[in-house]
Amino acid sequence: MRNKYRTLNANEFDSAIADSHTTILDARSAKDFAEEHIRNAINIDVSSPDFIYEANARLHRENQIAVYCKSGVSSKMAATLLSNQGFDIVYLNGGISEWKKAGKAMER
Repeated sequence: MRNKYRTLNANEFDSAIADSHTTILDARSAKDFAEEHIRNAINIDVSSPDFIYEANARLHRENQIAVYCKSGVSSKMAATLLSNQGFDIVYLNGGISEWKKAGKAMER
């Protein structure tokens, strides 16, 4: 089965999140998010039992959702769950580890 989301490298992800109709979603824990995150990201922890409820309440279906985590594992799970809910998803391959390797900025 093909993924229902698009996998992007750090540069493609950076271009995608520059669009004002894209919502940036950090799928890590609130603690990890507080330490550092991509600018303008919102945080919904994919490991929370309320993840789908929170996503449906806080995310807008008319916006593209750009999801990331630390290494890509949790955000891939989030991308799958959200795309199954009908959201338009792009996913950062390799997570913020790849983001930082590409020299992209993080915010604290």
